[in-house]
Amino acid sequence: MRKYITVKSPLQSHHTVTLPDEPLPVDTIAQKTLRELKENYRHRLFDLYLPFWDRGGYDEQRGGFMCYLNDDGTVYVDEKPLWFQARAIYIYSLLYNEFGQNPRFLGIAQKTRDFMVRYMKADSGLWYQRVSSSGMVLGDEYDDTTGEWFYGSIYVAEALGELFRAAHHEDDLAMMYETLDAALDAYDDPGYSGAWNYGGYPEDISFTGFRVQAHSMAIIGFLTGLLNHHSDERLDNLVAEHVDLVMNTYYNPELCIANENLHHDYSRIEGYEDYMSPGHSVETLWMILFEAIRTKDTGLFIEAANRFRRYLELGWDYGFEGFGDLHYWVFDGPDRTREKLYETKSMWSHTELLIGLFHIYEYTGEIWAKEWYERVRKYALQAFDTDYGVWRQAVDRYGIDKKRKIYSSKRKGNYHYPRYLIHNLLSIDRMIKNGGKTTIFLQ
Repeated sequence: MRKYITVKSPLQSHHTVTLPDEPLPVDTIAQKTLRELKENYRHRLFDLYLPFWDRGGYDEQRGGFMCYLNDDGTVYVDEKPLWFQARAIYIYSLLYNEFGQNPRFLGIAQKTRDFMVRYMKADSGLWYQRVSSSGMVLGDEYDDTTGEWFYGSIYVAEALGELFRAAHHEDDLAMMYETLDAALDAYDDPGYSGAWNYGGYPEDISFTGFRVQAHSMAIIGFLTGLLNHHSDERLDNLVAEHVDLVMNTYYNPELCIANENLHHDYSRIEGYEDYMSPGHSVETLWMILFEAIRTKDTGLFIEAANRFRRYLELGWDYGFEGFGDLHYWVFDGPDRTREKLYETKSMWSHTELLIGLFHIYEYTGEIWAKEWYERVRKYALQAFDTDYGVWRQAVDRYGIDKKRKIYSSKRKGNYHYPRYLIHNLLSIDRMIKNGGKTTIFLQ
């Protein structure tokens, strides 16, 4: 069994998560019974969120998704980014696989896949990042200024893997492997230039060859889901390697945080040993929780849950509520102000918290997980919820729309929000099936 660093430190919580031997009763969550919460989330997903994309974001004629939309669903910019094609394929395939195999969901996934393969596939596992609504290429397959290329490749692989689960087309599986291998080869090159400075480091620092915790995150999330229905020893070893990197290498045991970036040889960046990206750190940990469930690794689950709680408590804005997901430094400084810590509160990071907290509560019954879930949910509904079914992208500390450097305020998300609803619904269904009780870890 793999071992993970556990350090007794005054920086850590004295409480340790425990896994009960017997299911524990669940009364209410967020003042709702399990059935009421299920109905609320199904309404949000099937009656509000999905119909929004039918109003213009989904291209019924050609296939594919446009993501720069007005609040009424009409198209603002008609380009189709790779991220959003892959994410849509994944979400609609997941909906098909988990909610009754609705043929419309599979049809949307397959038509989007066909558009993506026809117009966005380059050579040797590479993909063009952006095309017009008709398929005209708008950018190169590799964009080293934002790290889009690596994430886009992993999203494509994840999409093709979930679609293979639904439709069993071998060519999708072959493209999945080709895409994954191309991304891994590029990342392992010492000259890799896809790591991105989110503002936690000086602007003149060179990121060439840097390792990225969020790259491991993307790999773990993709492979954990895939390996639940597809056996491959090489991929088992790959996900184990990246879980180990997150738990033992990116993790700084002296400060009990996860460094977001490391040098190419995985050594720490001098002067930034105390820096963490809270959003990516909690997102990575819920994926590791899922991997622990898949592999029945109780030690991994407990350690990941403990760290999840610590990172949440470090990143929370206790003055204004909400989670500051971009920056956290253990030590204060003139460029490490409270405003810097909480300047961006993104929709995506709050959905990651809601996935992780619900699963910790589902498998442990820990009251702190339930209370934090309710607190995060309350803030997210106040800050991000809309009457048209798709959550706002980001706000500042005061709840005002945040204008981020590279993302238009017109961008509508088609991944994090529905993924949270799907995973919470699956948890709720397991607990309802279990007589309104928590789930035993080892089954």
